Amino acid sequence: MTASANGPRRPARAETVGSLLRPAALRAAIDAYYEPGHSAALAEERDRDRSELTAIEDDAIRAVVRRQVDCGLDVVTDGELRRWMFMNSFYDAVDGVRTGKTVAFRNDRGEDVRLNIHEIVARLTPVDSPAAREAAFMAEVTEGYPFKVTFPAPSIFGHPLTTVVGSESGGYASLEAFVAHAIEIERGLVADAIAAGARSIQFDFPLYPYLVDPAWIERFEAAGHDVGGVLDAAIAADLAVLDGIPDDVTTGLHICRGNFRSSWMCEGSLEAVAERVFDLPYDAFLVEWDDLGRDGGFEPIRFLRRGSTMVMGIVSSKTTQLEDEDDLLRKIDQAAGVVGGLERLGISPQCGFASVMVGNEIDEDAQWDKLELVGRVADRLWR
Repeated sequence: MTASANGPRRPARAETVGSLLRPAALRAAIDAYYEPGHSAALAEERDRDRSELTAIEDDAIRAVVRRQVDCGLDVVTDGELRRWMFMNSFYDAVDGVRTGKTVAFRNDRGEDVRLNIHEIVARLTPVDSPAAREAAFMAEVTEGYPFKVTFPAPSIFGHPLTTVVGSESGGYASLEAFVAHAIEIERGLVADAIAAGARSIQFDFPLYPYLVDPAWIERFEAAGHDVGGVLDAAIAADLAVLDGIPDDVTTGLHICRGNFRSSWMCEGSLEAVAERVFDLPYDAFLVEWDDLGRDGGFEPIRFLRRGSTMVMGIVSSKTTQLEDEDDLLRKIDQAAGVVGGLERLGISPQCGFASVMVGNEIDEDAQWDKLELVGRVADRLWR
């Protein structure tokens, strides 16, 4: 399984972030298996026979792996096709959550788009390790081709407005106590995935875009939170989760601004946090730059630590319009001038195509056209 005569590049220059649109047959099987409102595996669902759904997932994953290799990507994923949403490598692994809380995303039509998310209702109990099964299957079907497994970045567990049940109800004495326990659990899940064959681990959706968005800063401060202190805790969490990961396992941090049905949650330049964030000891940072009006310019990447790669998310997974190849080359050239050379860069879509099962407002043809574009640009720049 080889993308080119020279094999996949190291470090990866052409990447996908993680999730892919669910093929129609898989969408139908998921809709038939889960009750409306599902977003994480609850205790009563774990006892159900999912062999038929698993077989459909297996076939779909084999197909998307082959297609990603054909696109020229240097590292592939299973499309997160076994997950209802991207965070389920963690939330499907524990008891102690429910999924009735909602959050609002923003879209380019000025609408609020609501999503059910996880709420902590008891002290978490590890009960499964789904990412290890994902890794074991990928190790089999990729035949040695590089693949990655994704987890939520632990800093997002410390979102100041997270609802955590108190210790008097068998939960946590503080948000900080919950974050510490969640990191402990996630380290174990990551270790399981590595033991099952994963050699690349990516952590998604850290807290930092919230901390540069004036609207979110205002909400946090109105609730009595010091944004500087929140940043300190976020940095500590995203550093702590790396403990125990072997040196020969590649680590990535995907800085996402929210991705649900082509909508987003955060806006603003990373300038205020970049010097600290891009000094974290990750091998790669995958950052959204698809809309410079919302995201700010490339200037923050000047803080990229020595030895790490900045994967420029300049291809949108939110829209069907295919980016102009020469325009992407110009953007990469501009970024290279900021970061200190082309060898410090890679290219990817700005986020997944279906961070949540329902997917973005884009079709599969457009998805694959965009991933083929990523591969072509990488071939022109890095051979």
